[in-house]
Amino acid sequence: MTKPFFSILFFFLMFCASSISVGQQSDFTTPKNASKKTKESYKKAYSYILQRDYNAAIKEFSKLIRKDPKFVNSYIQMGYIYESYKDFDKAVGFFNKSLELAPDYNPKIYLALGRIAMSKKDYPEVEKLLSKFLSYDKLHPNLIKIATKRLGDARFIPKAIKNPVKFEPNNLGENINSENREYFPSVTLEDELVYTVLFGKGNQAQEDLYISRKSDTAWSVGRGISAVNTDDNEGAQAISADGKFLVFTVCNRREDYGSCDLYFSRKINNLWTEPKNLGSPVNSREWESQPSISPNGDAIYFVRGGARGQGHKDLFITRLQEDGSWGTPENIEELNTLDNESSPCLHPDGKTLYFSSDGYPGMGGFDLYVSRKVDGKWSEPKNLGYPINTVGQEEALAVNRKGSIAYLASDRKGGYGSLDIYGFKLPDFALPVPVTFVRGITLDAQKNAPLSAYVEIVNINTKKVLAKIKTQKNGEFTLCMPVGEYALNAWKDGYLFFSANYSLTEVESLDKSFRLKANLQPLVFNQNDSIKIIREPIVLENVFFSTASFILQSDSRIELDKLKKLLDQNPDMNIQINGHTDNVGNPEDNLVLSDNRAKAVVEYLVANGIAAERLSAKGFGETKPRFGNDSETGRAGNRRTEFIVRSQ
Repeated sequence: MTKPFFSILFFFLMFCASSISVGQQSDFTTPKNASKKTKESYKKAYSYILQRDYNAAIKEFSKLIRKDPKFVNSYIQMGYIYESYKDFDKAVGFFNKSLELAPDYNPKIYLALGRIAMSKKDYPEVEKLLSKFLSYDKLHPNLIKIATKRLGDARFIPKAIKNPVKFEPNNLGENINSENREYFPSVTLEDELVYTVLFGKGNQAQEDLYISRKSDTAWSVGRGISAVNTDDNEGAQAISADGKFLVFTVCNRREDYGSCDLYFSRKINNLWTEPKNLGSPVNSREWESQPSISPNGDAIYFVRGGARGQGHKDLFITRLQEDGSWGTPENIEELNTLDNESSPCLHPDGKTLYFSSDGYPGMGGFDLYVSRKVDGKWSEPKNLGYPINTVGQEEALAVNRKGSIAYLASDRKGGYGSLDIYGFKLPDFALPVPVTFVRGITLDAQKNAPLSAYVEIVNINTKKVLAKIKTQKNGEFTLCMPVGEYALNAWKDGYLFFSANYSLTEVESLDKSFRLKANLQPLVFNQNDSIKIIREPIVLENVFFSTASFILQSDSRIELDKLKKLLDQNPDMNIQINGHTDNVGNPEDNLVLSDNRAKAVVEYLVANGIAAERLSAKGFGETKPRFGNDSETGRAGNRRTEFIVRSQ
């Protein structure tokens, strides 16, 4: 016989088998009430177990059974030995004999039999045995956890197999996959795929990061990210939605805080910067790995725990602070179990999280789950189902922005190597909210030069802020936007603000990104500058009225409050509100309507604390169109409210 493969668990159960009893009966004996001779024989047999001489232990226990057939511990120990050898029939025979003699002596026999029934896929038997085990009092908490998880699996598996989800994985091909191990995919908004490649085996193994770009026909040949890869290992990475921020895992470097730390690199002028440790408080003496970056780069989800094989792993989140540092990580308590969670993947919709766990009911090992953020809380995770999940380990899922393709590493037959990356369609219940995105730049309107400024997107219907970021020195920004209606504002101290709005209500809008230039006019023009421009009116893109009405809609408050804040910050500024209409209707009526709309804005500002003498209103009707009135799009652009600075 070969040496048992799970000796640590084996010895734990051996010890427990001799130390716990539930009641005592007169028709069997134990180490407490056996004869002196039986006790000595048991001690001798057990000594062989401690020496890991299991053949000798079997011989001694067999002798003891012949001499004292009512000594229950002999049957228990023989059951554990044969279970460790995977001779399940013999193990079940010995365990059942112990239960015949003493059904309540050691409840863990039901746990062991349930474990064997699980290996035989006899799920009704598992449920019966583990329910019996859990009916006893004073059980060890760890064993309760094990039994509860296994019982959940036994109830889940037959239902999952009976109701499989559609799963048709497609290998991404030889430009990405090879005889090496490719795994841990992450994807950008524009279908750039970053993944980890493991070269070699054993002590010679080397992990590096690779990137590939998807075209209409195929994936490009994967290339190593040379500025990031070193002679050490880099892996288990995430790339931001805009493809310009890379966070990855590095282990056992001299400057690290713990066994594995998170590092980062940024893409500037199309070049990746030298990687740096993300630092404290994100990295600690624990194991930090497997990051996922939020859609707009203001948070990082990652896994912490289990350093040096101790303890379990949990999901955490760290948030970007105003000063550019990363905040103290928060435990995502509503998702973490007493077992292990790993590989978070936050979709660009910002509210669909995929992750792996061995703590929820599933197919047996690590399974993939999905959870939704509802009212600020993560929902009860749902298993992605069979055969996406199997009795093996399923980890590290990535999903593109449309939700049309998910990516997963698998060692299924027909691949190029031991692990390849595949694409497949998620089941309907696991689909994220499709998103589009805005690529923009904030500019100084006088110099037509990039400007670092704040950008905010607000959902017009819910009034919730979807994102608030500060653009880089080059003024560029990328913001993910689920289908909906949004107000976008950009501002900076010393400048008038910029506003725009988008109505993304059609699925067709997912096929294109929106390009935006946010021109911010300085409060004071430099008259000595060689560039001279005329100050343009600032269109209040997110001030709304119903057709033929001058009553402000409630959606307008977001933008008007921005205007109020600008006036509060610049007490010497006086402005004029201008109203405009399209050419539909009577010109005289349009003039009156536009004038009343301008006055409605003034009234709102006065009601909210702005002195009336700083404000004036003027309607222009249809006399100053910005666009042609021969289309609905043009007419909509001409119906506008704006302001001009009269003095400051």
